[in-house]
Amino acid sequence: MTEFQGLFIIHQVLRVKEFLSKNWDKKSPVLLGLSGGPDSKALLYSLLDAGCSSLHVAHVDHGWRVESSSEAKALKKEIEKLEIPFHFTRLENVLKVNQEDGARKERLKFFQSLFQKIPFQALILGHHADDLAETILKRVFEGAHLSNLSGMQEKSLFMEMPVWRPLLGVQKKEILNFLQEEGIHSFTDPTNEDPKYLRSRLRGEMFPFLEKSFGKKILRNLCLLSERARELHLYLDSQVADVEVKKGKEIEVPLKGLKRIERRHLLQKVGAEIGVLFTRPVLEKVLDLADGDHMKKVAFSPFFLVSGREKVLFLKTLYP
Repeated sequence: MTEFQGLFIIHQVLRVKEFLSKNWDKKSPVLLGLSGGPDSKALLYSLLDAGCSSLHVAHVDHGWRVESSSEAKALKKEIEKLEIPFHFTRLENVLKVNQEDGARKERLKFFQSLFQKIPFQALILGHHADDLAETILKRVFEGAHLSNLSGMQEKSLFMEMPVWRPLLGVQKKEILNFLQEEGIHSFTDPTNEDPKYLRSRLRGEMFPFLEKSFGKKILRNLCLLSERARELHLYLDSQVADVEVKKGKEIEVPLKGLKRIERRHLLQKVGAEIGVLFTRPVLEKVLDLADGDHMKKVAFSPFFLVSGREKVLFLKTLYP
């Protein structure tokens, strides 16, 4: 091992150790989602090297590949040899339409079922800086609002589960260096390279093309954009924190005294809480109408939105 390569290992373990020292209570068990791929495998051994002594592992066999069953058995044997509790499930009947998203939801349901049985402090996932940059680039191309450009966070809450991502600031090349120099085997899922999936095209085609055409690395800048967008999101949260949203048979959102960017943020925030995902044209129309002197209705299932006089009303529709 060269001195330079050794730095990758030291950096990664120290980063995970620092993360644990700030967040783990050193008593409660934590649950690692282990796919067996490079990212989660590197995280497993980084956690162990960092002294995480109350670790459980959960593996989900998606059943997409013939070899996935034998890989699950090999992981079980490896984890049990480490004397770590191993939790396993195999997915059945995942819808072929939007298969990736369906599998993700099923994985999270499995993790949540384990949380209901065991008092885990957090779910730990192996997302890294490359994953974050891909998410941000995707959202840029989708035209996401500025405050919603930020992607995954090191700490978040999902389905009432605290989620930790200690490797979010670590690049994929560092993870691969760690595995190579530590002699750790990981599985390679060929579906990660399948161009029919958007993530695979981003990773294998779009990023290399953009970096070659632009002449500069873009990963760190996209991660920085995520940080700045997160700062904007938190700032806008603070700006609308004192707005009293009236909730009853109808939901009344007062907008007086707020700038348009604050109004947009507040309406999106309220919408997310009640399950309304605004399309951009509808949201901008509602904001335009809010400046009018008369209340006007905008049909938007599952709600009617009534906007004007510097307020917006969410009214339940009378049809399914």
